Amino acid sequence: MIPLFVQEQLRRNVARPWYVESDSSRHMTRDVSQLHNIQNFNGGYVSFARGDGGKITQRGTVSNGVLSFENVNYAPELKHSLLSVSQICDKGYSTHFTNKECLILKPCIVIPDEWILVKSKQEGNAYIIDMNNNLPEQVTCVFSNVSEHNTMLWHRRLGHANTKNLNRLE
Repeated sequence: MIPLFVQEQLRRNVARPWYVESDSSRHMTRDVSQLHNIQNFNGGYVSFARGDGGKITQRGTVSNGVLSFENVNYAPELKHSLLSVSQICDKGYSTHFTNKECLILKPCIVIPDEWILVKSKQEGNAYIIDMNNNLPEQVTCVFSNVSEHNTMLWHRRLGHANTKNLNRLE
């Protein structure tokens, strides 16, 4: 018989990925074993993209030893654990996405203005970009042509801009 504290440590050492999601308004998981400080919580229902949903029954804290996020909703019907970009930023961190990785940066990291092409303010749990008005005067071209290969990359980088607006940037 394996002692309970050893079983718990083994459970936490199994790879259980969390997806950093700009579409999610809240941190959520279906894996209650990753949560600490769990409390019963009548959080209502969460809707999924495919049309069904799940009931939020508990909430807790998830930590990897470096980062810690509170108020993580537990919904057993979820397929994946999700970290909300807006909640990450609400905690004072920044996120940076490339075609190879997502970085979560320490609070107070200052990005030089000359590196910034477009800014978007957070409105609720979303980041909205007006593709007609946000371009700084000194920028003449964000990119020259949107190929089918790069469309999804730019779609994500520009806050889920639609194809019509991406093509306007040609």
